[in-house]
Amino acid sequence: MGKIIRLEQRLANMIAAGEVIERLGNVVKELVENAIDANATAIDIALQDAGMTMIRITDNGSGMDQEDALLAFERHATSKIHSEYELYHLASLGFRGEALASISAVSKVELTTSMGGNVGHKVIYQDGKLISEGMASPRKGTDVMVSRLFYNMPARLKHLKSPQSELAYIVDLVNKLALSHPSIAMTLQNDGKRLLNTSGNGKIIDILGQIYGIDVIRDMLPFEGNNRDYHISGLLATPLVSRASKNAITVLVNHRIVRSVSVIQAIIEGLDQKLPKGRYPVALINIVCDPLLIDANIHPTKQEVKFSDDLALYEFIKKTIEKAGESFLLVQQAHLSSSSMLSEAPQQMDFSNLSLAPVQTENSVTLKSEHQPLKKPSLWPDFDYIGQYRGTYLLFQNDLGLYLVDQHAAAERIRYERYAKKMADPLVGITELLVPMNIDFSNHEMIMITPYIETLEKFGLKIEPSSPSSFFIRTIPSWFPKGSEIVYAETIIRTLMEQKPLSIGIIMDELAILLACKHSIKANRFINASEVQTLLSDLSECEHPQTCPHGRPIMVKIDALDIEKWFRRVV
Repeated sequence: MGKIIRLEQRLANMIAAGEVIERLGNVVKELVENAIDANATAIDIALQDAGMTMIRITDNGSGMDQEDALLAFERHATSKIHSEYELYHLASLGFRGEALASISAVSKVELTTSMGGNVGHKVIYQDGKLISEGMASPRKGTDVMVSRLFYNMPARLKHLKSPQSELAYIVDLVNKLALSHPSIAMTLQNDGKRLLNTSGNGKIIDILGQIYGIDVIRDMLPFEGNNRDYHISGLLATPLVSRASKNAITVLVNHRIVRSVSVIQAIIEGLDQKLPKGRYPVALINIVCDPLLIDANIHPTKQEVKFSDDLALYEFIKKTIEKAGESFLLVQQAHLSSSSMLSEAPQQMDFSNLSLAPVQTENSVTLKSEHQPLKKPSLWPDFDYIGQYRGTYLLFQNDLGLYLVDQHAAAERIRYERYAKKMADPLVGITELLVPMNIDFSNHEMIMITPYIETLEKFGLKIEPSSPSSFFIRTIPSWFPKGSEIVYAETIIRTLMEQKPLSIGIIMDELAILLACKHSIKANRFINASEVQTLLSDLSECEHPQTCPHGRPIMVKIDALDIEKWFRRVV
């Protein structure tokens, strides 16, 4: 007896605070979600010192009477659910009833609220205890001010990130809250400086413009899809404005902000080869479904959800994004910001070291005053080939602007699709070698390769050990270039060893990309007009001629108007 005790309520609330309030932004999230659930149409968020000194949330929602204002600070007290049925049919955000109890256990909270009319109420809690209560302004809505956060938990206070990091986290969070409820006007300010101000007009694109800027939203594509269980909709930015992290992908489920690795991965996979490796899209997706299909109660901060059929949703999102991605322009538009134009004061230019003599290089195109005649497939704009820049970019022009084609990216796309088609059915053409070739590996690599011998046969590559550190190659795919058999075979084997992907399809795709990159026309190589003609013709036969297999754009257009602005011919 005596070993097990009931925790004192204050201590229990402090423990709950450790789960619910990981960062300052969690306080903002909980209080803003309460305001949303109170049917507010305007929410103001004010911070001091990135929230370290003070966090204040003011809304014009339904407000509370005196009894509810006091009850709201009790643990597991909530207005959001009343039965087990409602727990599995959630239509609210802050349903746990832990937020105010947890926050007040580690801070000072002043809450002023009114349901309108002639009376308002104010309660103050500190250290989980009621300090005072009384009358207040009858302004309809609720005002919650949190100060001295974690004052009684110095270890937690010590481990908060820098003010800049905490502020960045809060800004990102409020951005996404605004995107999840575009019909609510939200403002965010820190130390009197306004960081976000949405109108509440219901237009998500306006909020995205505030967050990411006009160049990002200019060419955003809408997408939408329906199946038996889910309705998905959202917006995708052009691949030209990709990001280095996945944070610009906003995922909403029934207008709730969530983290979902599978949803984000489905979007990325749906845009496969339209983005460079290691780059991620600016995207927003809202998934609407029956609340029974999700469990939003698996994490204390309610930011993670579990779908009843995660794999089916993954495939549905991926296919929807793939279809939307087909609408990206064949020729990507280079939007030049005002900062990239010439400065206001004309600058003197030094031409003393500029050589005007043409540079003659082997295989280069000799340019004359007239444009190079070039037959173009109907897929491409009606333009003239005018030359090559730095042995890498092919230049074309028409009345609409200047077009640049990355010759290496174009060649990669052509070779990739050829390799992918051949590798899709590799057993159609297999060459059996009369004299086996020998390929060497280290002894530990031999051990790693052995489990993949059967898989290699699916590529038409049959190998067998010839010594403790080498294999005989018995058969090869007939599409292997003569003289490069060992190189291609080793590339396939090492790809299997290192990638360890989930399916043979992924292996083939990664391998086709690798081989296409290694054996394409390289940058810094001059090609003649006939080769340019062949390149464009072959590219026009590709299924996805917009980007190389790594997601880099193949053709970019600079508007004639932008060029005119550079030289101040137009304003």
